Amino acid sequence: MDPPVLTYLPLVTPVATLIVVVVGVLFSNHHVDTRIGDLRAHMDARFDTNDKLFQERLRRVEEVMDARLSRIEAELHLR
Repeated sequence: MDPPVLTYLPLVTPVATLIVVVVGVLFSNHHVDTRIGDLRAHMDARFDTNDKLFQERLRRVEEVMDARLSRIEAELHLR
């Protein structure tokens, strides 16, 4: 090897390593962002499903309570 190349070799090695590490971090960060987006979409779908289920059950409880209150009012002649 030429002596000038040997002079710059100690400077090039850390720079090359730093470039490889930065590229790896950026790739990993993109992968994590993608996975977080997938997780967020899955959680949104689950929350929407649970919200619909909760609304259906709440509506059913309201119907049952209304029927029972109507029966009690009728028995007590409140209406």
